[in-house]
Order: sequence, then C-alpha cells, then structure tokens
Amino acid sequence: MPNKVAIVTGANRGIGFAVVRRLLQEFHGDVYLTARNTEKGQAACKKLQQEGLNPLFHELDITQPASIRMLQEFIIEKYGGVDVLVNNAAVLFDKDTKAPFMRQVEQTIETNFKGTLNMCRIFLPLMRPHSRLIIMSSETGKLKNIGEAVRSKIDLNTIGLYELDKLVDQYTAAVKAGALRKYGWPEQPSQVVYTFQNLMAKVLTRELKDDPRRNVLINACCPGWTMTDSTKSYLDGNGCLGDVRPRTPDEAAADIVWLAMLPPGTPKPNAELVQFRKTIDFIS
Repeated sequence: MPNKVAIVTGANRGIGFAVVRRLLQEFHGDVYLTARNTEKGQAACKKLQQEGLNPLFHELDITQPASIRMLQEFIIEKYGGVDVLVNNAAVLFDKDTKAPFMRQVEQTIETNFKGTLNMCRIFLPLMRPHSRLIIMSSETGKLKNIGEAVRSKIDLNTIGLYELDKLVDQYTAAVKAGALRKYGWPEQPSQVVYTFQNLMAKVLTRELKDDPRRNVLINACCPGWTMTDSTKSYLDGNGCLGDVRPRTPDEAAADIVWLAMLPPGTPKPNAELVQFRKTIDFIS
C-alpha cells in the first residue's frame, strides 16, 4: 500500500517551511516541500535534514499549469492520491514597494488566486478519503468588504469555480478602467484574493457533496499576523502591527498542522475559514 503523502506549496521559507517541519514531526508519511526555485527548495530541505528530518522535494510553480500537472503525474504514479495539501504559495509586496499598482494586482491575482485555484482543480480528484485540503488565506477577506454590485452575483448554493474566476477577472478589469469604486471593489488586491480564497473552500466542498470519497475536509486558514520576510515591512519600530505582536512561523504552523491532521471521521470544521483553531464568519 502506498505511503501517505503531504504536499506544502511555497515552502522554502516562512510559514510554508515551518509547516513542512511540523508535518515531518507529526505526520506519518512522506512530506513534500515544494518551491518554484529548485536551488532554494533543496537548500531548505538540506536545512531540515540537518535537524534530523527527512523532507522530500519537488519543483512546483503554481502559476504554470504544466508545472502543477508534472507534480500531479508524479504523485499519481508514486502514491495514487494525496492525504494533505497545504496551499501556501503566495506573493506579498512590501508595504513601501515601488512596483506599479497594476503589476501588484496582476501578480497577486496570478499567484495567490489563479495559481491556488488551478492547484485545487487539478489535485481535488487526488484527495483520498479523510484527506485534508487547506487554502492559506486571511480573516481580512470578508464578503461585506465587497460592494453589493459584486455580492449580488455570488450565490453560495450555485456559484462554481469558473464563476469565481470570472469575477476576479472583473476586478482586474475594474482596476484597468479606474472603476473600483463604481463597482464596489476594495482597492487592495490581497483583500479581494483573500475573500475569493475563502469562498473557494466553500465551492470546492459543495462540489464534493455527492462524491463517494468520505470525510474530505476543505478549509481556508488564516495564520494571523506572522513574522516572515514577506510581512516584516508592515511592522512598526516595536515589531508590531498596531497593537498586535506577530506570531512566529512555528506558532502559526502548529495551528495549520492541527487543521491538516484532524483525525479521520472528524466532521468539522469543513468549508470554513479557520483562525487559531476556531471558525470565523466571513460571509455576513
């Protein structure tokens, strides 16, 4: 019988790296650290090996469907399915970035939303019974932050992944047209993406409603403000964000791995946004 297998995307540093470490300590199976840069990914694996752990590496660029397919084919051939998938790969521009706003929008959408969406589309058929699929997101992605003109198009009982994708394309088009306020979109692309990632967990779960595979739990997960290379530019001189002191990646990873390793048969949380091991209402 093939080994159990866990996959973490965007895992050569930060939260993803900490999640791989924690899984290697607690998960009974193979754990794949994936990264788009092979050199950086292998260096991260070497660091874990020096700690006495045994990660496996596979190159993965979630912005390239062909790269996702290569990993899919490898996993099918070697394992036949997946037990844990943590969608962590993402981009976050520095607070004081000089990058043009349109570039920020396009890269954030391409990686954080479309890349994650394609990863879920391609790997959902591989998720085994009692498997766990996690989409790293944020509690700032609340549906109420999006205008009624957009919200009216979102029926949680019927909307599919294709419709979610097209709505995000409408956000990009509104940015290009300078019409964000007209259509009720938030300005920051990350807020749009987080909202639609949270919705993605609900849509994916609904698509499994009549699937014979039992107890496949799909959740979005907010790690809370965590100190990483990507977030440090947002912190003040005291190392805080306002009155919030950031967590360490290892602290965040403990909650993420708890969600990834909910015991077989656990009915919930499912199709939820989870932060600090509790569900958060992002709909109302």
